[in-house]
Amino acid sequence: MSWQELQIIVGGAKVPRVEALLRLTGAVAISLAGESEQELLEPPPGETPLWSSVALTALFPQGISLDAVATILRSDLPGTAITSRDVSDPDWEGTWARRPGTQHVGTRLLLTAADADTEDNARALVRLNLGLAFGTGEHPTTRLCLEWLDAELQPGARMLDYGCGSGILAIAALQLGATYAWAVDVDRQALTATRENARLNEIDDTLWIGKPENLSAVEADLVMANILADTLKSLTEVFYRAMKPGGRLVLSGILESQSEEVRRHCGHRFGPFMEKHSDGWILLSAPRREGPP
Repeated sequence: MSWQELQIIVGGAKVPRVEALLRLTGAVAISLAGESEQELLEPPPGETPLWSSVALTALFPQGISLDAVATILRSDLPGTAITSRDVSDPDWEGTWARRPGTQHVGTRLLLTAADADTEDNARALVRLNLGLAFGTGEHPTTRLCLEWLDAELQPGARMLDYGCGSGILAIAALQLGATYAWAVDVDRQALTATRENARLNEIDDTLWIGKPENLSAVEADLVMANILADTLKSLTEVFYRAMKPGGRLVLSGILESQSEEVRRHCGHRFGPFMEKHSDGWILLSAPRREGPP
């Protein structure tokens, strides 16, 4: 079967809007690549490519006028270079096969692509703009967090997702019964991805999204962070102050070889620690200690 391919290069902040326009005009698949030309799926923590420009390549069936699609895109982004060509199935099979699909997590959670035709009323559903790629649920560190939420999250909890990326953890917590969540990240592109995924899941007044410096005092039942070990250690006091008495800390993004170091650094504020392992990564969870450190 013959297809049509359209490519447009835009600034990173414009990716969510352009991706939405491509889907509205009939794109059946979209892949993203940055300056290094690697596909934008979920990298290991700390290695997320925050590119200044992103190439979006969209697949359209024959019959859709790419000239008309290009006109719509140029009216929104004047002067943007847009190219197109005809392609065959084999050209797209490799890319499309790597696209994350529907994922069942634990006994309660279901992750799907934004456009997936999914019906499973028995599970909490989280839809993701997978092209935004700061968290798709496939990487072991994200998967460990999702499995923890599926098994351990208490109904009515208030959760702080520190280093939210795509917002997958905060959104999953809300879909699993949390009453409120704060999604925090230092990167603007991550916050944009979180906002888009929140809209996709029809989440509005139960999710705060912003940078750490704009976060007012909070009292969370759960603080979850899936970032690098050194950063986790530097944020120990931040996590402690953001948590109410009796709250719990969940840390991921930690290599097994870093576990003891993180425990020692955080142990005066949190403990005792429990752990879960996956492919050389470890998740640590612990209650907040009360009284003087």
